[in-house]
Formats: sequence, C-alpha cells, structure tokens
Amino acid sequence: MGVCCYQCLKYMVMIFNLLYLLLGGALLGTALWMYLDAADMAPVTADIEGYNYILYFLMAVGGVMFIMGFLGCCGAFQESQCMLATFFALVLVMFAGQIAAGIWLKSNEGRFTSLAESSLASSIQHDYGFAELKTTAFDVIQKELKCCGSISPSDWAESRYNGADEKGAGMEIGVAAVLGTYKVPPSCCVSEDESACELNREVPLAGPILGTIHSEGCAKKMIQMIHKHSYEVLGIIAAIVLIEVLAMIFSMVLCCTVRRIDHVKA
Repeated sequence: MGVCCYQCLKYMVMIFNLLYLLLGGALLGTALWMYLDAADMAPVTADIEGYNYILYFLMAVGGVMFIMGFLGCCGAFQESQCMLATFFALVLVMFAGQIAAGIWLKSNEGRFTSLAESSLASSIQHDYGFAELKTTAFDVIQKELKCCGSISPSDWAESRYNGADEKGAGMEIGVAAVLGTYKVPPSCCVSEDESACELNREVPLAGPILGTIHSEGCAKKMIQMIHKHSYEVLGIIAAIVLIEVLAMIFSMVLCCTVRRIDHVKA
C-alpha cells in the first residue's frame, strides 16, 4: 500500500511539472511571436514605452518556467532530493514575484491608458502616411476597433498627414488651413463605400463630429478590449498559480518521502 502511494505521488509530481513545463513553453512561444511578428498592430504597439521590456520579461519568465518544469520532472523521475528542493525554492520565488508583479500592475493601471494615448498620438503626428508598416498597422487598428485618432478624430488635425511639420507644431498654409478643415484616413469612415467615405472624411476644425466617421479614440478602445478579455487572462493566471501551489506541495512531500526512504535504507 505504501509503495503504491509513493509511486502515485511520484507520478503526480511528474504530471504537474510537465504541465508547468508546457505552460512555460507556451508563454515563451507567445512572447517570442509577439516580439517577432511585424504584421497588424505590432509596429504601433512597439512604440509604447516599456512594451518591449514587458515582452523580454515574459520571455524570461517563460524560459525559467520551462527549465523549472524540466528540473522538477527529472527530480521526480530520478528521486533526487536536491533537484526537488531546488525546484520548490525556485517555484516559491516565482510565485512571490508573480504576486508582486500583479500588485504593481494593479496600482499602475491608469498609467497604461496615458501610455497608449501618447504612443498612438506620436504615430499619428509623425509616422502615418510616411512609415508604411505603421500606416498599415494604424489602419488595421482603426478598422478593427472602429475608432479614429488616439483620443478623438481631432488628433489628425496637427499631423504630418494634414501638412503639419515633423514636430506637429501646426498645419502649413494650404487648402486645409484656408478651408478650416482637416482630413482623416479612410479607415476612420463608418461606411465601407469608398465614394461615400471620400465625401465625409473631411472634418471641420471647429465643429461637431458627424456619424459618418468613428468618434471614439483608439486608446480608449484598446483599453476596453483588454478589459473585455481580462477574465480570460485572470483564468489563465489562476490556473498557473494553482499548478504552482500544487507542484510545490507535491514536490516537497515527495522530497520528504525520498529522504525518509533513504534514511530507512541507510
């Protein structure tokens, strides 16, 4: 009976560590994909302050989780006290780090909105229409999220797209300045009809935003999209934390059992 329980415990530790290894590999792969993929929204989001550092952090966490899972599997299979104890200590440190990171993210939640706004505004003022990748990326964002500009469509008024200088200091004297209007990209249009869009994407500098173009800013829409999927993210985090706690419990119990068996054999 005792041997059967011991074998069951051993294989349970191996299973939990295998899950931990797979989660680490999935996190590492996702972070690498987000970093290397140059399509869709990546060129714009890459401008957000700290974006790449977050990806580097996720890569590091995924790599460490993968190594720790491998270490735990080997420790359980080889019945090594040293490897099991090392695995327990590393998971404990990782667990504490995740709690600290969660508290920091929650306390700095408002900062991400301002970072998104400033990043998108920078792309609008300096890059749209001049950097191909960022132009395509911003069109994808505006079409998919049904938004226009960073905070509102008026962000386009002082952009290079409307003849402003590179610093966005103001529009040059021209048609837009004379008529008191500015143009928004076709991706801002509510209608997908090209002729209707062309007629409606010229907006008065001092006037109401008509229903022919999207009136909400993309920064707000992006934050809303993140909040919309927050429960899925929290579910994944909860699953990782549960696996970590169970892996720590089972690895420590197995380590103590192996030590007791070695003591009896001696």
